[in-house]
Amino acid sequence: MSHRVPDSCPVGFEGRYTVVPGDTMFLIAQRLRINLNALISANPHITNPNLIFPGDVLCIPRQLAFPCCVVLRPRDQVSPGTVGVALLYFDFSGAEAVSVLARLPSPTVFGDFDIYTATALIPGINGFGNELFPTPEDPPTYSTSISLPAVASLTPDTRVVVEPFNTETGISGPVVLEGNLMQCRR
Repeated sequence: MSHRVPDSCPVGFEGRYTVVPGDTMFLIAQRLRINLNALISANPHITNPNLIFPGDVLCIPRQLAFPCCVVLRPRDQVSPGTVGVALLYFDFSGAEAVSVLARLPSPTVFGDFDIYTATALIPGINGFGNELFPTPEDPPTYSTSISLPAVASLTPDTRVVVEPFNTETGISGPVVLEGNLMQCRR
């Protein structure tokens, strides 16, 4: 059997690893302290992650250095002063978490919407989100925290988005603020 080598690795990858006898994806992920699902997602050329062979070459995803912050920038034409930030950290239980703080106009500015949501969109996994809650001042500052389940891990290509939402219809509006975790800084 010939060795499986990726044509290219995903944006933001840390390096390459050549499989040695006794390796499994699980053991490699543990040894390198990376999320198993992130390792599997970074290696689509390995069709069955339970079957790797000595000589196979794996892309090793870059991990984020916690804590760090990323600025959430306006996506389109929005009111002056519309801005946000996402703070990545480990919460009290040890889970990866994202807290979002944003200055936003009323969600009704964008149509028939009554709240804002913040979502961490992790490629290959999907999104984890929560409602943003306003402070009493006018205009308000909105905030929320999102704790990820143990099976998920934030990756450099994760996007954090803020969008208006209609709680009666379940319809989301346009992305108002967005940040890519590749820009996360300590």
